[in-house]
Amino acid sequence: MDGVLVLWDVDHTLVNVDGLGREAYDLAFTRRFGVAPAHQPPMAGRTDRAIAKDMLRFNAVPVTEGNLEDLRAGAEAAMDELAHLLPVRARALPGAAAAVAEVRTRTVQSLLTGNVRHIAEVKVAPFGFAEHLDLDAGAYGWSHEVRAELVGIARRNARGRHGRHFEKVVLVGDTPEDVLAALSSGAGVVAVATGRYTRRELETAGAHVTLDDLADLDQVLDGIRRAAR
Repeated sequence: MDGVLVLWDVDHTLVNVDGLGREAYDLAFTRRFGVAPAHQPPMAGRTDRAIAKDMLRFNAVPVTEGNLEDLRAGAEAAMDELAHLLPVRARALPGAAAAVAEVRTRTVQSLLTGNVRHIAEVKVAPFGFAEHLDLDAGAYGWSHEVRAELVGIARRNARGRHGRHFEKVVLVGDTPEDVLAALSSGAGVVAVATGRYTRRELETAGAHVTLDDLADLDQVLDGIRRAAR
């Protein structure tokens, strides 16, 4: 596995935060525009930048860079305020902590997530994931609204951090969007049915390896190896 860049999704792959991310964006929107959002964009597998654009558009707010940046900054601040609820409402998903800890001993790993980086860090902090991840080698959902574009960003960040090109990249995620991001960027993908999508749906999307969850460490490590071929 050495030489493979492993990139983990956050929501419903490593953790379930019980909707706190959406609550942060709703709170930010309400504070900035003076009214709660009446229409919610889909979130699963999408980048925060794409979600923020739709949140503005769906609620008849001009999609300007200024409004986007206000919404992002407001959501980061709101997530900080809500962070005290994570130990109560959020949970690490089965096997995730052990898998991340073990992969660290074998290769470079980081996050590839639709979340803004600060929000991603807040979500994983209570569960000890950050100490095993090279967060500067990953890619986050404000860099580009198309998830597939994040793979190239992560490759460049990892090369800058470690002084070598990672030819083989494996994403681990729970949505067809994770699968599409991998397939359209030449990466491998291990899909886990720990979110809203079934194993069959993830297989149909084209995942190289599908697992029910991350609970079986040997299966996870074998899946990453197979996806990297």
